[in-house]
Amino acid sequence: MPLDTKLVQVNVQNLGNLSQTAGLEPPPASSTDLKNLWIAAEKLRTSDVPVAFPTETVYGLGADATRSAAVRNIFRAKNRPQNNPLIVHICSTEQLASLLLPAAATDKTKDASPIPAIYTPLIERFWPGPLTLVLPLPPNTPLSREVTCGMPTFCARMPSGLARALIQLAGMPVAAPSANTSGLPSPTTALHVMKDMSGKIEMVVDGGRCAVGLESTIVDGLVSPPRILRPGAVSIQELRACPGWEEVVVAYKDGPDPDGYVPGTNYRHYAPSAPVVLFKPGMPPPDAAELAAWAGPQRHVGVVTMRLWAEMPRDCSAGIKVSVVETGSTPAQIAFNLFYALRQLDMMGPDFILVETLGHDEGPLAAAIMNRLRKASSPPPLVSTGF
Repeated sequence: MPLDTKLVQVNVQNLGNLSQTAGLEPPPASSTDLKNLWIAAEKLRTSDVPVAFPTETVYGLGADATRSAAVRNIFRAKNRPQNNPLIVHICSTEQLASLLLPAAATDKTKDASPIPAIYTPLIERFWPGPLTLVLPLPPNTPLSREVTCGMPTFCARMPSGLARALIQLAGMPVAAPSANTSGLPSPTTALHVMKDMSGKIEMVVDGGRCAVGLESTIVDGLVSPPRILRPGAVSIQELRACPGWEEVVVAYKDGPDPDGYVPGTNYRHYAPSAPVVLFKPGMPPPDAAELAAWAGPQRHVGVVTMRLWAEMPRDCSAGIKVSVVETGSTPAQIAFNLFYALRQLDMMGPDFILVETLGHDEGPLAAAIMNRLRKASSPPPLVSTGF
């Protein structure tokens, strides 16, 4: 039977100082935003049904990372492959340290930080924020096996804003992939989540549009040299400015990677229902004849524009409908709007979605943007227009 999915509003600006609020005690009734967040935290503590909530990257579908029954329901709601591990979200380095200590750790062991020293400069510079770390899994870990999918490592990050506040109130690490049906574009609004998750979960926390719009960068500092396993808002240039990370290398594929051992790399991702067609960076926008050639049975073509295509014609002859969504002119604007644009166009039902692209030399975010687009259009990119 479908669940009754409620959408609750939370404005992070109205949460106040959460250090004054005990996570297990209901907040004052006068604080609607805090009350709603507390209800979401209570569901994470007591229910096996996941809760959707916004992070600075995309909306997440969260459950108590230590309870197998709850984590299994993340996979069930998303129709996520069982061998695709999850990122653990934490609210403090103390909470992370508790996950890295063996269950039988002594007081002497606890005196030394179990967080690998290679990550210290990254934590100091980028947390809370859109950076995920690969960490060693200790013996007798409290994390459920479903989180790690049997891997000897796990991934963790400390989100900012509302997500961090929710985890603090819940008082537990939260496993959370993106709150979408597996394979579809990640959700950056609560309405995107409702479209995919309505009837499958009980609560969606609406905190507005996600600030970044792309998933976190994932790095592995347990190997030498350190590696970037997924590009995101934290760029390779920013990483190389940190001590110990000067030689960090790229170790990800833009298409599905069957050997990937971190979340979001093994399978086709970010793909709307309509096939996505990538055009070579710098190519002019398609003219009326090209648009007509791409039209299928629906006589409808969707277009995602970036810098050069912003002024492309919206009309096409021969009864072809052209739907255009602009993403902006800077990499930050494009990242913020990319998944939103793909989802908006997909809801319009075009035959194809034609996408302007960026070159890798067009700013630190360009690599992450193109990684998501190539995954959305694979396997392989449909068009031979430069790709």
